[in-house]
Amino acid sequence: MIKRQLKNYILIPIIILISGCSMLNQKDPDVIVTTEPMLTKGDGESEGTVDKIKSADDIDLDSVETKGYTLGNNIIYFDYDKYSVIKNEDKEIIKKYSNYLRKYENATIRIEGHADERGSRAYNLALGEKRAETIKEIMLINGVSKDSIEVISYGEENPAVIGTNEDTHSLNRRVEIIFTNTGK
Repeated sequence: MIKRQLKNYILIPIIILISGCSMLNQKDPDVIVTTEPMLTKGDGESEGTVDKIKSADDIDLDSVETKGYTLGNNIIYFDYDKYSVIKNEDKEIIKKYSNYLRKYENATIRIEGHADERGSRAYNLALGEKRAETIKEIMLINGVSKDSIEVISYGEENPAVIGTNEDTHSLNRRVEIIFTNTGK
């Protein structure tokens, strides 16, 4: 009996040690990236619905220094560690760009995802990409051609403002929509 217990006391730590060592050789990803954006529903909407564009308006383009052209407000801000679009103002921005891209089929945009400095570099790149992909997905649902949209993530690498407080962080958690070709 004692011999059997002694054998178990020796074998169990050896098994744990071997299984632990084999886990060390496996690469553990810093971030799990999903291609499924989280689309939020507004008040009174059923799950999975997104507002559709109704008509194309004539819209003047604005020039942003060193960036390119925009349709006025081209920035959508996000809460900490989130990538869903909740605010109606943000949905209106997306609709305006979707509307334009449907009207001018040769127009192309770049959706740039950004994050604040908190979190690892890999995590922030993935979060910036999730934010940009969410905007892209909403545009695709609204009938925009996938060939019209390029997605890029800068993560924390291209801050709008420098600082380490909540005010500066909130301005860096964003997506910017820029025309690469206005289609006109």
